Amino acid sequence: MEHSLRFEELNLTKETVYIEMGYGAVSPDKNVRDLVDNLFLVANNIVRPRFYFRMFDGYVNKDCICCNQKIFHVNQTIATLLKNSERFVFFAATAGMEYQDFHNKLSNADDALLLFIWDTLGSCIAEATGDIMEKFVETELPGIPHTNRFSPGYCGWHVNEQKLLFSLLPDNVCGITLNSSALMYPIKSISGVIGSGLYVDTRKYGCQFCELDNCYKKRIKKSFNHETQSQSE
Repeated sequence: MEHSLRFEELNLTKETVYIEMGYGAVSPDKNVRDLVDNLFLVANNIVRPRFYFRMFDGYVNKDCICCNQKIFHVNQTIATLLKNSERFVFFAATAGMEYQDFHNKLSNADDALLLFIWDTLGSCIAEATGDIMEKFVETELPGIPHTNRFSPGYCGWHVNEQKLLFSLLPDNVCGITLNSSALMYPIKSISGVIGSGLYVDTRKYGCQFCELDNCYKKRIKKSFNHETQSQSE
């Protein structure tokens, strides 16, 4: 079943957006804060994030996921983190076409700062939508541990396998389409897999395994560590 959300349901904070913009523990100036405030109002009025997921029985074999007569070559790093999974949740989530339409308007408005903030907000919306999706997954797996979510294009899992992943989901799921390079549109969309099983590793984030330096989760983690260290000095 496809789920649609209101922006306010994401409980997204402006501080999270500031971190994603690169401010960390430093507060942006009033002009930037005012722009963020205004774009939050726009998002509250127009943005309708969506997500969808399906569960399949399967297993991990070396560096692959095997399920529903399909083989996903997820690379050894992700396969190790999915070890002992007995069911796999394949998902897609997006900030939505309403977000994308406004993004397109800003792209033609020659306002680089406003577009940058909206682009950053879109990344946060997509991730927050994924977080809410995980809570829905947990209700489908009462008492059964699950892994973090992993996406094509990360940790050695080739982005081309996104086409195989979407073959497990309904056509035009959440309004998302793939181009010839297997990239998603709307641009602020995520997809991937979550493993579940009685003996899976329940670590929420595997940042130490990830090879992507410019990562949303890593920036938040680094900012949190910096603030904690500053407060202790």
